[in-house]
Amino acid sequence: MQIARVSASNWRNFKTLDFPMTSRLFVVGPNAAGKSNLIDLLRFLGDIAKPGGGLSSALGQRGGLSKVRSLFARNHAGGRLVIEIDLEDGDDRWSYRLSIRGESGGKNRPVVDGESVHFNGELVLDRPNQADRVDSERLTQTHLEQIAANQDFRVLADYFAKVRYFHLVPQIIREPSRYDLPGEFGGEFIAQMNAVPQKTRDAWLRRMRDALRAAVPEFESLDIEVDAAGRPHLMAGYKNWRKNPARQSEAEFSDGTLRLIGLLWTMVSTPANGGVLLLEEPELSLNASVVRKLPAMLAVSQRAKDIQVILSTHAPELLDDEGVHADEILVLRPAKEGTDAELLADIDEAADELDARLPKSDIVQSLIDPRDLSDLVTVGRDTKKK
Repeated sequence: MQIARVSASNWRNFKTLDFPMTSRLFVVGPNAAGKSNLIDLLRFLGDIAKPGGGLSSALGQRGGLSKVRSLFARNHAGGRLVIEIDLEDGDDRWSYRLSIRGESGGKNRPVVDGESVHFNGELVLDRPNQADRVDSERLTQTHLEQIAANQDFRVLADYFAKVRYFHLVPQIIREPSRYDLPGEFGGEFIAQMNAVPQKTRDAWLRRMRDALRAAVPEFESLDIEVDAAGRPHLMAGYKNWRKNPARQSEAEFSDGTLRLIGLLWTMVSTPANGGVLLLEEPELSLNASVVRKLPAMLAVSQRAKDIQVILSTHAPELLDDEGVHADEILVLRPAKEGTDAELLADIDEAADELDARLPKSDIVQSLIDPRDLSDLVTVGRDTKKK
């Protein structure tokens, strides 16, 4: 199964959002355009569908409905947050639509304003239904999160629950006890690695070791050791003049090495038919030569595991890979009423440059660069001098 189209109204930066998807999508745009917020749309559905999740929990993690609803929502779509996902599963077509509003009567809890599922054009679910009208408390939950209610479309719930997110922060991996952040930022990363059955973990670490030897100078080995307090640590060996390799723990790894280890682990541990993998600026702290290999790395994993990849990036090395096409690049551009999102292949002012085969990174930069940065350059001037 794969996502074929994503549509939304009133989601964070976006008054409206509507774009098709193939096997991968590169999300580009200036700072604060909404790259992270776009990726979070699919994380949000995953948080609703995953075991122990649900609508209330997913919104609570994000500060409530008012924090995720666009500032432009008041005069659009009745102020409702609306998400619609079209999916393809071989010859079958699914569509899931969820509309959320604040409850009336002063409670203002987030409630389901509408929820529907279509399968090959046939309506499978349509809420609110009679049972919802009899017991309005049912509308505080989606059917996506209810095993007893989603039997006819559980394949969708299972698919959304498999959404995976990568944005490891090296400082959090090194000192997880200092930060109160969700585990996907790295606080539980080494513990999650250590929790994998040893035979499987060792096989994955061997594959990672071979990749790291190619990318990290003098790198020799990688394994996990548990200290006297029961805390697992990453341990790497580096070649030097001594007979035995020098050993380092994650506390001594460079940011780039930790980020690369995290990305490699994500690649090897993603299950077959693994749904959607969300990567937020995977190029951070990595050498440019490694960044240039990321599209090929992702392509190999996608072929092997049948996954979709959505990644945000500022790296021109990614966009200029010969395998990356204009219909895989989603360009975000701030406008008067929220951010516009459009595939590079569909942007009229880019057509001539694409036909001329100019570097895609140059074309994108011309679309998203701020026009006047003079105030940025002169910020440190002494205003008292004449």
